[in-house]
Amino acid sequence: MTEEESLGRSLEVQYALAGERYVALYERVTAMQQDIYAGEWRASSVDSGVIPGSGFALGGELVGDTRDNSYYYSIFRRYSYDDVTHVTLEEIRQMWAQRGWDVAQEPMSSENTRLTVTDPDGYWYEIRDYNDGELYLSVLSPVYWGALRKTNDAIHERLDAEDAARAHGDTFDAAEDKFVHLLPGVYRPFPAWDALEKYPPVTE
Repeated sequence: MTEEESLGRSLEVQYALAGERYVALYERVTAMQQDIYAGEWRASSVDSGVIPGSGFALGGELVGDTRDNSYYYSIFRRYSYDDVTHVTLEEIRQMWAQRGWDVAQEPMSSENTRLTVTDPDGYWYEIRDYNDGELYLSVLSPVYWGALRKTNDAIHERLDAEDAARAHGDTFDAAEDKFVHLLPGVYRPFPAWDALEKYPPVTE
């Protein structure tokens, strides 16, 4: 869709589309996690992944984008490995290369190398192993046209309503280590458009 087509849609339609794009990203994240490690991964927050960032911050992925007319999603996960669960960067590089992806391997320091790749649909993946017993996965969606501020305000309102009502119980609460521990495929659902009606604020 063009910028005009996207921004000309109602907020509710843009919101629904943002939700579809959020789910599409997590489908890829889930598949990537399962390929690497099927156990629990850690996240510092799950709400933050629901809130898209300004596409402008990625440096002109869309021609003519500004700080408020485009957005993208980003997801970050990591897991602690041992000798049995450690998947090396070389194994991941081969895994990606077998898919026909053009993988870049970049030394970041003497003890830190990362792999990056962009898949045919425009999703960007990064894997890092700092040799500290943890593997880090970052995934970015493509940049989309959309009313960032209005969409984010609508997401925030509905996130707050669901959180106040404990709509998801304790599934996404942080553990004692201040991280959220989740298996691949378990992620914060995109807040429902009707969340404000489902979970009205409690008034005294």
